[in-house]
Amino acid sequence: MSKFIQFNVQTSGTAQPAEPIAPLLINVEDISAFAATGAGAVANPKTLVIQLQGRYNRLADGGSTIVAPAGNTLTLTFSTSTTAGAPPLTVDGQPNPFVQAMVAAMTQVVPSGVSVYQLGNDQSTAAAAPNGVQMYIRTAVLS
Repeated sequence: MSKFIQFNVQTSGTAQPAEPIAPLLINVEDISAFAATGAGAVANPKTLVIQLQGRYNRLADGGSTIVAPAGNTLTLTFSTSTTAGAPPLTVDGQPNPFVQAMVAAMTQVVPSGVSVYQLGNDQSTAAAAPNGVQMYIRTAVLS
């Protein structure tokens, strides 16, 4: 099982010192839950919300109660473009590609201990892209 998951956020076209692919490492042991959002209309942004625990939890004023502070939720937003927000197409009744990629990254056995969250093509069957369009992580927000 991997120790860390690397999320490669595509930020093509950003000005330096930002880089076109910004890697983000998250410890697998800190992931307590995750869920895909964005069902419904094609235009809805597709996201994966990851709940974090462990070192992301903080005590409030030295007390023993853990509160929900900023920094314990990672939200990944997906796109089929590296330069614009273009929500990927998903099909009802099919496995969710964002959840499947997360499960694969969490269970992958790699010698380095770092697995990469990898996305394939979306579930589009349009004539222009009968095998789907490559998906990317457009944004990663820790809140």
